[in-house]
Amino acid sequence: MISYDPGTWGVVGVIFRIQGSVFPKALCWAIPSAVLSVLLNIYVFTEGSEMSVSLEGIEKAWAGYSSVMGFLIVFRNNQAYARFWEGVSLTQQVRGEWFIAISNIFA
Repeated sequence: MISYDPGTWGVVGVIFRIQGSVFPKALCWAIPSAVLSVLLNIYVFTEGSEMSVSLEGIEKAWAGYSSVMGFLIVFRNNQAYARFWEGVSLTQQVRGEWFIAISNIFA
């Protein structure tokens, strides 16, 4: 178990500490991707560039992509919601069975 020592920064120090955090590994992927996308954007969309791209028809592709992503997000959220309530109902069932068992012991 990780021992959390709030130190002088309190809760803020615990939230932003490096040890045991996923942020360093995530930044190893995020920073190069962001730099590459900025450089690509500058290179492609500069007015005088020979690679200047026309974005005609991108709306249809974006609409299709957004529809698929929206469907997937809604589907996954519905699955998570159903699993959560299944867990809640099973926990309540276990609680009720324990209540009955303890009641029978005292009866």
